[in-house]
Amino acid sequence: MHTTPEIIRKQFRISKLCQVFQGVLGPCTEEGFVRHRLHTLPSVAIVDNHGRDLIVPYPQLACILGLTRQSPLDIPRQDLRAFSRQPPFEALYLAMGVGESPKVIPQRTRLLQEAEQFFLDLMEQNIPIFVVAISHRRLIHGRIVVRHQPACILDLDGRTLWLHPAALIFGLIEVAFPRSQRQRQLGPVFCRERDPMALARQDDDGIPQWHHQAREAVNRSALDDPLADAFMDLEAKTILQCAVEAEAEERLLFAAQEFLAGFESYFGMGGLFPEPGTLDAP
Repeated sequence: MHTTPEIIRKQFRISKLCQVFQGVLGPCTEEGFVRHRLHTLPSVAIVDNHGRDLIVPYPQLACILGLTRQSPLDIPRQDLRAFSRQPPFEALYLAMGVGESPKVIPQRTRLLQEAEQFFLDLMEQNIPIFVVAISHRRLIHGRIVVRHQPACILDLDGRTLWLHPAALIFGLIEVAFPRSQRQRQLGPVFCRERDPMALARQDDDGIPQWHHQAREAVNRSALDDPLADAFMDLEAKTILQCAVEAEAEERLLFAAQEFLAGFESYFGMGGLFPEPGTLDAP
């Protein structure tokens, strides 16, 4: 029995930041370049050693597929006139940084490789799916483009097919990884059993390890808005318990900025504003 976006949203406690809709994936080609296969995004490059070395400091990989929507498009009132002139091109847009040149984070490259093959299989078989995504509107070459950066993919019965690990970290959804998904990490796994004092250590910016662990625990909160209230509440309590009351305000501000930067690195800038007043520029 097929489910509905409303049931999925309630069942998995999906954040209001996300859209939930039904669609079918398709190919995406721009200027003869196939973008539904894993590829690098445009980036600043450094030419060194008298022109003999080419370095891309922060490489980003992406997999972009066309998307045919089978659910109504929720258009903000202020954009109705622009959308009525020409239907927007919609795409499933999975992208993330994979480290610093020349090294990459293997957990992320393997995650992207697995996701690419999964999306291509869905595309080739023309399988309808439910998409849970952070969506952005862009005005590119005079045409409105809607990019859906996926948090989770489900079948029409509401079973999870693929889950973005960052969707759990940032509290966008409460659901378990599907058994078929092997890649579930965005970086090396911290093993507290090997080193019980590791949580007390600080990183280069003076932030203790428990801060990073607390951020990953946000998704386990039972509050309604895990992306804001739960994280700030958890962070405040932890900081106070660690006897740094004098630095609490500064640390909270830094943590909030870091949290936002991390969110946008996986789900795009502007995702925290589902209905911005004006169309975003590319």
